[in-house]
Amino acid sequence: MSKIKLNEFSALPDHEQNDIVFQIGECLNIYVQGNKKYVLYAVDLFFVELEYKNLVDKITGKRAFVTGELLDKYSNL
Repeated sequence: MSKIKLNEFSALPDHEQNDIVFQIGECLNIYVQGNKKYVLYAVDLFFVELEYKNLVDKITGKRAFVTGELLDKYSNL
């Protein structure tokens, strides 16, 4: 499979984005805050953060990005 770019990923329908994350994404870290769980994946040259509601374990949000503040919560600093 050829590398996918962030803008190509963002243009895909939600279910295709999820397929890519779960098929080729590498889970890097999990962060829990209150009743939410955030799972960080590396997909080719960008990151995808999936947000879950803990009680139902359902994806409630998704953000794709290259760098920035969204990575800060996964830092051990």
